[in-house]
Amino acid sequence: MEKDAQYLAPVYKRKQIVLVEGKGAVVKDLEGKEYIDCFSGISVSNAGHAPERLAKAGAEQLRKLIHCSGYYYSVPQTLLAERLASIAPSHLRKSFFCNSGAEAVEGAVKLSKKYALSKGRIGAGLISLEGSFHGRLGLSLTLTGQAKYKHGFGAFAIYPGVVHAPAPYCYRCPLSYPQCGLECARKVEDVIRYHTTGDVAAMIVEPVMGEGGIIVPPDGYLTQVQKICSENNVLLIADEVQTGFGRCGRMFASELWNLRADIMTMAKALAGGLPIGAFIATDEVAKSLESGDHFSTFGGNPVCCAVALENLAYLQDQGLVKNSERMGKIMVERLLEMQKKHKIIGDVRGRGLMIGVELVKDKQSKQPAAEQAEKVAAAIQDDGVLIGTGGVLKNVLRMQPPLCISEEQTARVLDKLNDRLGKL
Repeated sequence: MEKDAQYLAPVYKRKQIVLVEGKGAVVKDLEGKEYIDCFSGISVSNAGHAPERLAKAGAEQLRKLIHCSGYYYSVPQTLLAERLASIAPSHLRKSFFCNSGAEAVEGAVKLSKKYALSKGRIGAGLISLEGSFHGRLGLSLTLTGQAKYKHGFGAFAIYPGVVHAPAPYCYRCPLSYPQCGLECARKVEDVIRYHTTGDVAAMIVEPVMGEGGIIVPPDGYLTQVQKICSENNVLLIADEVQTGFGRCGRMFASELWNLRADIMTMAKALAGGLPIGAFIATDEVAKSLESGDHFSTFGGNPVCCAVALENLAYLQDQGLVKNSERMGKIMVERLLEMQKKHKIIGDVRGRGLMIGVELVKDKQSKQPAAEQAEKVAAAIQDDGVLIGTGGVLKNVLRMQPPLCISEEQTARVLDKLNDRLGKL
């Protein structure tokens, strides 16, 4: 920790533990203490920590070829692209590989603008959602609908043409669902009409908003947004960086609402922890790219692709996507029971093993309990459980364990949480 302070840029607010190893849903620190991991390195270790099959696939590829760049064909990269086309929504086919979610987002937007140009338009506008998160690079930071990530960065976080539509945040909406008539979706039309030049390249949405506080859209929202985009010649980008690969009880969260995006981004859990990102698009959209339009020196790295291939097989062979759905239901059911007991729990929401518990000081006013959220996370860490905190108001407990978490481990986590909430 002392050397970290000496030699690393002070950008991370680290927990006071040094992790050295992990297996399944459990990690261990330098002193040998074990923790049930309920955050998965921000929804990355979906397959669990250090599955032997992934380690073996990576070691075998390391001995063969570590790097070759995009100037040459690579067997693992081509096979991974084929595999993604087989598991993504059926109309998505052509992939591009990069190194992270932010890069995937920026590449997807770049593609949307090139597609607009191929249709004789400029594609000047881009639409994102309030409360969203799409990365911390220049364009992706502008797309992110949270001011707290932009303070002090000036024009770096103000990419031209980006506007934000209201989020489908039902818990804090002044209207009541379903009587609202999905006003948040209808507002997208107003945003196009009044806040853009009318020439919009794309709209980007997270099927479930992660950093925003695990915000699950109401049924019908994504369907209506998709319809509005289609009617206005706006490409729809599904940002599945955090929601993909079984996290929400389906291989991709888009499947929960039959969302048929024109482009989809992915990263985080794609290779079980190795750095790789990608976007995948329809043939029609992808063909607008020409040689030299985009490139990534390390994108599609053979080792990362080989591990990603094994990871996708492992998720399916071990039934981890189904387990995500099953354990998520168990966890939410128990949390809803706890909500009746603890006045501080304002809302429980999620899909699969992507669950948010929003803490409030008063259920009527819904005043956010951000300090209490941090206290609970710190206290439960002492009990041997790691959870995340976040949300636009910093008052949401984020529960996103590896998809291999057992029923017994889940019960232990919830027992500890119930005990700590009772001591507030």
